[in-house]
Amino acid sequence: MLNQSLEKIVENTPGAAGAILMGFDGIAVMQHIAEGHEDVDIESTAMEFSFRYVELRQAAESLDMGEVTDITIKADNRSVLCRVLSDEYFVAIVLADSSHMGKGRWMLRSTASELQTEL
Repeated sequence: MLNQSLEKIVENTPGAAGAILMGFDGIAVMQHIAEGHEDVDIESTAMEFSFRYVELRQAAESLDMGEVTDITIKADNRSVLCRVLSDEYFVAIVLADSSHMGKGRWMLRSTASELQTEL
């Protein structure tokens, strides 16, 4: 079921290279790579950023901003959109084409509850 949810995110987000469900400890639970994007190392990307996400969550907490729910990183070649699912897990989508970031954020938000249930 997790794989179907990740596949739905990727297939319904134009420009998506892949999606991954990962723990904040940097351990991947499952991933789905879009056809033609097999060269994208989504696991390493998410693992590298997972430790930064923990730092961002701690910073937001120390500033009384509340819980971090979404994190977006837009770079020249790719973008990473993340949705926090729990204290332990997040889902991320890597976009090769960032022109559909809004659709990617919506897909993460709309599938978050089914991913949480499956965890």
